[in-house]
Amino acid sequence: MPFAFIVTAIGLGIAYAAAPGVVNTEALRRGITHGSHSTLLVETGSLLGDSLWALLALAGVTILAQHLEFQIILGIVGGFFLLRMAWLALHEAFVRRAVPSKAAASSSRGDFATGLIFGLANPAGFAFWSGLGSGVVASGMVGVQFVFFIGGFFFGCVIWCIGISAVIRWGRRWIRPSLFRWINALCGLALGYFGARVLWTTAQVWLERALLPSLKPAR
Repeated sequence: MPFAFIVTAIGLGIAYAAAPGVVNTEALRRGITHGSHSTLLVETGSLLGDSLWALLALAGVTILAQHLEFQIILGIVGGFFLLRMAWLALHEAFVRRAVPSKAAASSSRGDFATGLIFGLANPAGFAFWSGLGSGVVASGMVGVQFVFFIGGFFFGCVIWCIGISAVIRWGRRWIRPSLFRWINALCGLALGYFGARVLWTTAQVWLERALLPSLKPAR
């Protein structure tokens, strides 16, 4: 098994997990507020949710992605969940003005479940894994090579989960309490933007599909 082959798979996994988005935004916010263990739980939950999309896509269950109802339900659930996370972040920033402490670190709840919902409510994960699986198979990777490639990819994701948690654990002590409000505020705005964009995209898909029959020329 070529060494470069494994390194490529691991690098792709790290790049996928490190991409800016809702998961890393919420993991950062919770990690800064509650501690590095919250970051690790959010990232791990999201990785598990992505794993389900990977299993579905690699198993060839592409019919789900072609159903308009399935896309709309995921879009609505994901969009409103993101907006709720945004509201919680902004509430902590401007109302509660939470300051990280040992008590706050021990009171974090639902970190793993939040990450899991993020992973499951993201239909883009299905599209990514469908494309990745097709590309890998088309390149001639089958059997053991295919298994090693997917294993290396997830290993890269795990490296990112542990790495970002370690950074939060080390850097959290250097952040002054006044910065926590701004971090929560920025994360809340980012989550709100992502949530609004998901709902807007879902509405566009529904409108396009709904108006498509009326735009067809009559015979």
